[in-house]
Amino acid sequence: MDNYATARQKDRSNAEIMGRKRQEKALREFKQVLEDLMFLLRSASEMETAYMYWVNRSREQFVMETKSTVLNNVMFKDRISFENHFLDQFKDLDEPTAIEIGQDLPAEMFSHYYNEVPVRYVTLLPFVNNGETVAITVLESTDHIFTENKSDVIYSYINALRNVLNTYLEISDLYEQQDEWIDYEDLLSNIQTRCHRAEMVRRLLNTIQTFLHDGGVSFITRGMDSWCNVMNADEAKYAPPIGMQMEERSLAYEAAEQGEAEFAIHFNNNPKRLSPRELHSEGASMAIPLMMKDRRQGVVLVYDKNPLIFKESTKHKLINLVRIAALQMQANDPKMDLDDSVFTNEYGAFLPDLWEKTVNAELHRLTNNSHKYHSWFGLVTISNVPELRTKLRLEQLSQMQSDLISAFNPSQFGYPGILGYNSDYVYTFFIQNKDEQTVKDWTAALKKKFSESFELKNGIHIETGIKAGYVRIDGNYDDSYQLLSNAKSALSQALKSNKNEAI
Repeated sequence: MDNYATARQKDRSNAEIMGRKRQEKALREFKQVLEDLMFLLRSASEMETAYMYWVNRSREQFVMETKSTVLNNVMFKDRISFENHFLDQFKDLDEPTAIEIGQDLPAEMFSHYYNEVPVRYVTLLPFVNNGETVAITVLESTDHIFTENKSDVIYSYINALRNVLNTYLEISDLYEQQDEWIDYEDLLSNIQTRCHRAEMVRRLLNTIQTFLHDGGVSFITRGMDSWCNVMNADEAKYAPPIGMQMEERSLAYEAAEQGEAEFAIHFNNNPKRLSPRELHSEGASMAIPLMMKDRRQGVVLVYDKNPLIFKESTKHKLINLVRIAALQMQANDPKMDLDDSVFTNEYGAFLPDLWEKTVNAELHRLTNNSHKYHSWFGLVTISNVPELRTKLRLEQLSQMQSDLISAFNPSQFGYPGILGYNSDYVYTFFIQNKDEQTVKDWTAALKKKFSESFELKNGIHIETGIKAGYVRIDGNYDDSYQLLSNAKSALSQALKSNKNEAI
């Protein structure tokens, strides 16, 4: 006989399966609404053929959403490159336009018809979102264009298309399970516990990850004189690389700036979640600030390819999880200095507890093929620490450490990465990028920067060199401790030679 815990686990598993089925059902119904909408538009306009393509600018493709026709010799492609479709010259259209086949465009450009092109008149209805054309509906007729007395049909259709996504996000709330709040209480227990704040961040990310089907969760916070991504959930998909900087006009930036959660559905990779350099922004995202006594200590970035995940009730749950995690961190450590970043030391380097959790999470993601980046972990220091210790006063040494963290920041050289505190003047680094030469390029750039006198912010100049030892991360490592041990060996070899060493 099952005990209570086992029975609850079975119920939860069954509930998750039913939840996924309901999400799939909602998505199917959403597609059906668009299909019905297209049929009604074609019928009301008395056209022979009507269809809608999304304009995917990142892949330079038109993507078929739905079509309706009374003709027999029509065959559409699901995806077609810009250059191979007549809509290419209309992809930036911002108002309804009529064209005539044979006069404005040759018939052979209408390749979705075979044997012959039976239509003569074409009406194009662009769907503009945030100043950009994201979809085009095409109406084709043998004997007429869309006349003025049918303009109310056009505007009704465009308004319906604009509202259908938001409408279905609300409708999908009807599929909430009766016991969802009981399950939610169980999730809250994951973060209502005593632990270091870095462990709390990892627990929070992994808890939110359970809400997602095809997406991930990342944590952005201050350090190294910038804001950047410092941790991804263990099972995160499509996550930005560790160290990617937060930039203006991104969703995360707006959340940090306003101190309020921000939500967006992405059209043509806009808005960006974190940075213009991120690979793809698809589906929908939510950025939730981590607030402690009105201080922005971070942003939790949640993203999924299926916008229907973000029901209103789910948004409230996610915001509440982040709020409770922040309160729990304060309760666990009442003496935290909230005027500064709580995830770095006084020099701006990320705390050991944080970078250890980050590395362990990325090792886990490596085993389940959740990311496609090359990753390196290592140690970096200056070459003449004893000399500078005798030359500079204590406050000058502290200033030097702060300036070194800013100067070593991989983002200063265009590479995603973070710096953590290991010991005075010795810092860990974690770098991720698609380019296999990234860590070599970064260390070479550092050496070049310090080949001449380096000026501290207090005006003092120091003469020093750079030493680094690092390892490339692969499936042979179990945890951050193994990586640190090998990185120490590599740094030791580097200090004895004139090269940066890698194991």
